[in-house]
Amino acid sequence: MRRIARKCAVARFNLAVERLLPGLLWPACFVALYLALSWLGLFHAVPFALRIALLLLLAGGFVAGFWPLRRFRNPTRAEAERRLEGENGLAHQVISVAGDRPARETPEAMALWQAHQRRMAEKLGAIDSGLAHPDLSSVDPYGLRAVPALLLFVAFFYAGATGSGRLADAFLPPAEEEGAPVLALRFDAWISPPPYTRKAPVYLQAEGADQIDAIPEGSMLTVRLSGEGADAPISFTPDEADQAQAPDEAEDGELMRSASFTLSASGVLDAAGRQWAIGVVPDAMPVIAFKGEPKAAANGALELEYTVSDDYGVTAARAEIAPAGDVDEDAKTLYPQPEFPLNMPSRSSEDHSAFTSRNLTEHPLSGKPVTITLIAEDAAGHVARSAPFETVLPARPFYNLLAGSVAEQRQIFALDTRAMPEALQYSAAITLRPEETIPDLTQYLLIKSAQTRMLLARDEESYRDTADYLWEIATGIEDGELSEAERRLREAQDALSEALRDGASDAEIAQLMEELRQAMQEYLSEMAERMQPSDMQQGQQQALRQRDLDNLLNQLENLARSGDRAAAQQLLSELQRMMNNIQPPSSMAQQGEQQNSEMREQVDRLGELIQEQQRLMNETFELDQQLRDREQWGDPPPDQNGEQQGENGGERSPQEMTAEELREALRQLQEQQQALSEQLGEMQQKLSELGMPPAEGFDRAGEAMDGAAESLGEGEGSGALEGQGNALEALRQGAQQMMNAMMAQGQGQGQQGPNGQTGWGSHTGRDPLGRNPGADGFDFGNDVQVPDEFTVERAREILDAIRERLNEQAPLPSEPPYLERLLEPRSQN
Repeated sequence: MRRIARKCAVARFNLAVERLLPGLLWPACFVALYLALSWLGLFHAVPFALRIALLLLLAGGFVAGFWPLRRFRNPTRAEAERRLEGENGLAHQVISVAGDRPARETPEAMALWQAHQRRMAEKLGAIDSGLAHPDLSSVDPYGLRAVPALLLFVAFFYAGATGSGRLADAFLPPAEEEGAPVLALRFDAWISPPPYTRKAPVYLQAEGADQIDAIPEGSMLTVRLSGEGADAPISFTPDEADQAQAPDEAEDGELMRSASFTLSASGVLDAAGRQWAIGVVPDAMPVIAFKGEPKAAANGALELEYTVSDDYGVTAARAEIAPAGDVDEDAKTLYPQPEFPLNMPSRSSEDHSAFTSRNLTEHPLSGKPVTITLIAEDAAGHVARSAPFETVLPARPFYNLLAGSVAEQRQIFALDTRAMPEALQYSAAITLRPEETIPDLTQYLLIKSAQTRMLLARDEESYRDTADYLWEIATGIEDGELSEAERRLREAQDALSEALRDGASDAEIAQLMEELRQAMQEYLSEMAERMQPSDMQQGQQQALRQRDLDNLLNQLENLARSGDRAAAQQLLSELQRMMNNIQPPSSMAQQGEQQNSEMREQVDRLGELIQEQQRLMNETFELDQQLRDREQWGDPPPDQNGEQQGENGGERSPQEMTAEELREALRQLQEQQQALSEQLGEMQQKLSELGMPPAEGFDRAGEAMDGAAESLGEGEGSGALEGQGNALEALRQGAQQMMNAMMAQGQGQGQQGPNGQTGWGSHTGRDPLGRNPGADGFDFGNDVQVPDEFTVERAREILDAIRERLNEQAPLPSEPPYLERLLEPRSQN
C-alpha cells in the first residue's frame, strides 16, 4: 500500500504538470521576448515613447497569458489511480481493490477475497508512474512558441560577444539614456593578413590593452566606430592611415567612422581612448641558390638543380641567362635573352630542392660563355638573386659537319646582324666544291636558297626569317624528319608546363596531355625508324623504355586531374629530363654500329663470365664446408637400407654426401673452372681483334683460374676458393680497365658528339630513364664484396662454435631449433 501511495503521488504530480504547463506557455513566451529584445539592444535603440509602449505590450501579454489557469484544479487520487492503470495497462480497477473490503466477512468470503487481492498484488509488482506529457499543441497549434525561443538563443550569444544591450535598458528614463554616450559606442576592429599567408583574420576585443603578436607584414587593420562618440580620433603609431573617413551622419542620427591601415611595422592602435599593441613580423626575403653545377643533357638541353625557399612560399622563379666575357655593347642581336622559368619544389622535398630542364640549343647563345643567375620572387614583391654562375650554354651536338657549318653561319649573324658578310663568306666557302662537300643535291639547293635570303635580308624580320630557315636546314641535314618531331614534342611539353603553372582547367589539361602523347609517339616512331638494333635484346630494352614512359604519362595525367598541379609539374620536369637524355644515333654514329655491336657482345660475355665464376665459387665454398664437417664429425649415418639417397631419389645434396663423395664433387668442378679459363682466353683474343689494348686484370684472372682448377683436381677446396676469389677480383679490375679504354676511344654506348654526349646514353652512365643498365650493359658487380680468405676462415670458426654448442649435454630447450636453423644452407640468388 505504501508503494501504491508513492506511485499515486507521482502520477498526481505528472497530471498537475500536464495541466499547468500549457497555461504557462504564453507567459514564458512573453518573458523570452523581453529578454531577447533587451539583449539585442532594441530598448536602447528605440525612442522612449515607443519603448514604454513596447514594454506595456509585453507586460499585458504576460498577465493575459495566465487567463487559461483560472480553470486549473488539482488532480484527485482517483484520477491518479486511473492514470496508473492506463500507464501500466491494468483493468478491473486493480489499484482500488487493494484498499477495498468484502461486504460480508464470512470465512469463505474472506478466503476468496484474500485470493483475489493476491492476484491483484502480483499485477502491481512492477507498476510505473510514467512521465508527464503536456499537450502544448492544444494552446499553440501553429508552433508559434519556436519564435521566442529562437530569438532568445540568438540574442544570448550576440549580447555575450558585443555587450550591446542590458535587461535594465527598458526601465531607463530619457535623461539617463541621453547622458550615457559611452554605452552607445560600438567598436569593431579586425586585422586581415595577406591572402598568400593563408592565415585567418584576427579580431580585436573591445576592452583594449591587448598584446597581439605574429601579425604578417602587409596585413590590413580596419577600425570602425558607430554611435555616440564615434568622432573619437583613430591612430596607429608609427604608421599613418591609408584611408580614413571623416565622421558622417547616418539616417538614424548616429555617427559612423572607419579607418584602415597597412601594417608594415609594429605599433600601437589608439581608438576611442583604448589602445592595442600590435607586433608585426617582417616578410622574409626568399632564398635561391644552385644545388649543383648546371649540366647538359644528351640532346644539349640545359639542366638546373637548385634550392628555393621562403617563409610563405615563392610565387615565381626563373633563370636569367646573359652573355659573358667580352660583349660588344653595340651588337644588334636578333633574339632576346633566353627565357628559363623554374619549377617550384615539391611539398615532400625536405631541402626545398627542385629541378628544371629546358632545351635552349636553338638560341644563338648556345655554345657561348654565359652567366646564369637564379631569381625568385614571393607574393610580397621581394626579389632574391643567387650568385651568378659562369658556364658555357649547352649546344646541340651536330655529328654532320655540313649541318654544323650551316648552324654556325646562322649563329654568326644572329648574335650580331652586322656580321652578315662574314656569314656569307662561310656559306660561299662550303659551296665552292659542292660535289665534294655536299653530295645531296637537295641539301645543296637549300643552302643556295639560304644564301639568297641572306643577301636580300634588310630589316629585323627578314633577318629572323633567314635565321629560322638556316636552323631548319641544319636540323634537317642532321636528323631529317626526326628534328620536326622533336620540335613538336618540345612545344607540347612547354605548353603543358605553362598550363600547369597558370592553373588551366581540367579540359585544357586533358587536351594538352593528348597532344603530348601524340607528339611523344611520333618522336619515338621516328627514332625507331632510324635505329638499327643489332640484336633482339636491344629491341626489348627499347620496348621497356616505351612502357615506362607510358606509365609516367598516366601518372602525370592522374596528378593533374586530382588537383596536385605542383607534383604534376615536378613529374613533367622529370619526363623532360628523360626525353632530353634520349639522343638518337646520328649518321656518323651509325657508321660504327657494327663495331659497337661486337663490342657490346664481348661486354655481355664478360658479365656472364663474372656471374658464372661467382656461381662456381659459391658451389665450391659449400662443398668445402661440408667436407670439413665430415673430417671433424664423420660421415652422416646411412638410411634403413644401408644406402644414402637423396631426398627425392635424385641427386643428393652436399649435406647427404660422404667425405669421399664431396672430394669427388670438387674434382668434377675442375672441368667447369677450366672451361671458364678458356672462355676468358677467347674473349681476350676477340677484344684484341677489335683494337682493344690488353688488360692486365684479365691476365691475372686467367692465372688465378688455372690455379683454382688445379686445386679442384686435387680435391682441395680451400686452395680453390682462394684462387677463385682472386680470379673474381682480377676480372672486375680487367673490366674496369677495358671500360676506361673504351671511353678513351669513344666506343662506349655510342659515338661521342662535340659536347661529349654519347649516342644512346646520358653522360651519367645510366640509361635515359636513370636506370643502371645491369648485367645486360656494363654492370660488373662492383658493388658485390667477394669474401677474402680471412672472412672464409672466420665463417668456418663460427660454424664450428655453433656445432659444439649444439652437441653439449644440457643446452637450453629453446637453443637447438635456433642453432639448427643457423646451420641450414641458404640458396644463392
